[in-house]
Parts: sequence; C-alpha cells; structure tokens
Amino acid sequence: MTMAVQLSAVRLGGCCSLVLVLTVLLSPLSAAAAVLMVLEHRDNGERVQTEVEATPDHVTSPHAGKAHPKWAILPGEAIASERRPRDRAVHLFRRIGLQHVRFCTVNVRYFKNGEDAWVPHFQLNQEPVLIKEGKRWRPVSKFGGAASLIVLTSSTLPNAQGYYRSLEFGLTTGLTYIDSWIVR
Repeated sequence: MTMAVQLSAVRLGGCCSLVLVLTVLLSPLSAAAAVLMVLEHRDNGERVQTEVEATPDHVTSPHAGKAHPKWAILPGEAIASERRPRDRAVHLFRRIGLQHVRFCTVNVRYFKNGEDAWVPHFQLNQEPVLIKEGKRWRPVSKFGGAASLIVLTSSTLPNAQGYYRSLEFGLTTGLTYIDSWIVR
C-alpha cells in the first residue's frame, strides 16, 4: 500500500488556511501478495507444494482433511529492501468437527542472504495442551482428537536467534493435518 500526502492552501473568509488531504493509493489488484513460506508434503512419492501468501485471511488448505506423516516448511520469496520486512506469525490449524484448532504457530523473520535480499527463516512454536491432575500439570497427547507434541525432523541447525532456513516436522502421536492457516 502506498500513501501520499497532499498539501493544499485554501482561502476561507479572507484568511488563508492550510488543509491536509490524505490520499491512500492501493496497489494494483493484479499484484500478488508475497509468498512467506511453502508447505510441502509427499503424496504417493510425489512432492506437493502449497504457497502461503502474506494475506491476513483465514485460508483453507487445498489439502484439507488429508493427513501426512511429515510436513516441510520451505522459504518463500526473497525480498529486496533496505529495511528488514516485519516479522510474521502463521497459525496452523486442524479442523475437528466444526472447529479449527490451532496446533502450532510458525514465526517468520527475515535475514539477509549473500545477495543483499531478505530471506524468510522459521521458528516453530507449539502451544501444548496441559491438564491438571491433583497438584501437577501434565501434557495431553490428544485433546478432542487433535494430536499435540510436535517433533522436528529437520537436519538443519537454527541461526543464533533460533530461526531455521527450513523445517520438517510431524506429530509424535500420529499423522499431521494442516487444514487451514492465518497469517498475522
């Protein structure tokens, strides 16, 4: 989105007033949103990729309802800019009945690559479900049918801030569903 400010001098009742007119010019409709990350899974031995764009809508996955043992998160588009693009959070959901249950959040932060472009890196944050038994809290491996306890199976190491160039993950308790997501 581009914002332009226009100053206009207007003569009202013999005195000169300065009027500030704010004009918002939207990007052309044909311009696509930047791709933050690519979700990848294997289907019958074939690699299937789904782009996750930087739009704030609740997006239903084209692979909703299909479970896979592992998912990979790959970098989206590099951005050429003087300043670091703002951090994003992608909330991943599994649909259970009529509800969408968030099972993890992928934080996206941009880091410079060798070509002076900003490339997305990822950090996976699980919000484990806990229950209290007596005076102790214990993790629940399943909550309403939604498996928790995510395991990273990537062979890459994170950078000094804890972000990975790519991630591969699955659930310890079964297959993983990614039915929808929201980018914030």
